[in-house]
Parts: sequence; C-alpha cells; structure tokens
Amino acid sequence: MFVNLLTNPIMADKAYFTYKVEPQSLDFTSRLKSPALIMSALNAAGADAHNKGFDYVDMEQDDNTWVLSRMAIEVSYRPRQYSDYEIETWISGYNRLLSTRNFRIYDEEGKQFAKMTSQWAMLNVKTRSAVDLTRTADVHDKYMVQEEPPCAAPCRLRGVAEGEEFRHTVRYSDIDFNRHMNTIRYVEMIFDHLPIDAIAEDRPFRLDLHFLHEAVLGEVLTIATKEEEGKLLFEISTVENPCVRAALCWL
Repeated sequence: MFVNLLTNPIMADKAYFTYKVEPQSLDFTSRLKSPALIMSALNAAGADAHNKGFDYVDMEQDDNTWVLSRMAIEVSYRPRQYSDYEIETWISGYNRLLSTRNFRIYDEEGKQFAKMTSQWAMLNVKTRSAVDLTRTADVHDKYMVQEEPPCAAPCRLRGVAEGEEFRHTVRYSDIDFNRHMNTIRYVEMIFDHLPIDAIAEDRPFRLDLHFLHEAVLGEVLTIATKEEEGKLLFEISTVENPCVRAALCWL
C-alpha cells in the first residue's frame, strides 16, 4: 500500500524543468529520440531529489543509492529540433520498498505530449539489499503531492521465451556512476529493435519497463524479443539472470 496525501495534511509543490531538443538528441525524423526524452525525465528526477536533499550524493553517507525499479511512459508525439519542452515532476506516495515519482511533459505551446510514472527503490551499495523506505518517512511526507499518477502503474511483465535473440557486451559507455548498466542504454537497445517504419511515422506508444538485476562491465547480454497479443516484448539478460523486461504497444 502506498502512502498518499489523502491522509496526510502536508502540501508540497511540484518541480519544473525546461529542456531544449538539441541536435545530439534527434533521430532521423528530426524529432527528439524517445530514449533522450526518458533521459531528460530521469535527469529531472535527479535534479529535484538533489534540490530537496535526498539524491544519491546525500544517500552516499549511509552507503545507499536510488535505483529505478519500474516505469511506464506514454508518448503521443515527439517535439522537433530546437523546440523547448517542460517536465513537471512530483512524488505521490511510497511504501516500505518503493517510492512513486510522476511526470507530465509539455511542448513549448503548453500541450502535454507525454506522461510517465516510475517506482524507485533505495539500495545499500555494500550489501546490495533494499533499504526500508519507512526510514525516509520524514522526507517523503514533506515532499509528497496530492495528485494521482498521470498514467497506469507499470505492468508486471513475463519473460520472453523462444524469441529472436541478439548479443551485446557491456562496455565503458554502457555503465553509470553505480558501475552497472545505465538505464538509458537498455532503452536504446529496445528502440534499436523496433520497426523503423513505426518510428518514422512518430506513432503514439506506451512502454513498460521492469528492472530486475544489475549488469556490469564485461558481461554478455542476450536481447530476446517477440510480438505477442499486440505488444512487442523484450527481455535483456545475462547468462544467469534477467536484467530488464519491457513491453511496448502502439496507441
């Protein structure tokens, strides 16, 4: 069960961050790449956590860090080169294991073109075990906003059996400050295996992601994909463990 402000009298403010569609974030359609859009949202989450005093730097003194557990994003269209877009983000609840952070994303005319909800866990970097988030109740209660997530919660995803398979070795450019595979690299791998015509048409979509296990430098990943019940399913795994499962459907 997630705690929310229906039972909590404290009222917090949302945070807002503005970004520009720079040339390096474009794809061949001259629109913002979907992985770059997701990266901007995660950057906004990090900036908001930093401004409120509970980002990974603040957690390091206790050997803790934030890790993304699940997320879902729905995108109606992607803005073009040099246009501005604004990300609105807020925390709506938490329980013992997960904190929920939400996003609405607007173009420069104020029209919403994407929405996202994400669930984060806190991990102790020495024990590699989850931290009980009730220990952060004072921070969460102070900054929660009384507004429901803008889209349905991330789905539970099954593994991919007997799908088409590809291989990738984790390299320097894949890893982040936690020394494991960067979230956006997984997303880029998924988009690399989408039908190019659908990307060219800028079709609306929903993407669900479930992060299960860390991949580290030098490990060989298997990327399995197949279509099932109108969805494109993905599973990215090491030899021993599934790392990420994803499902994409066109809206």
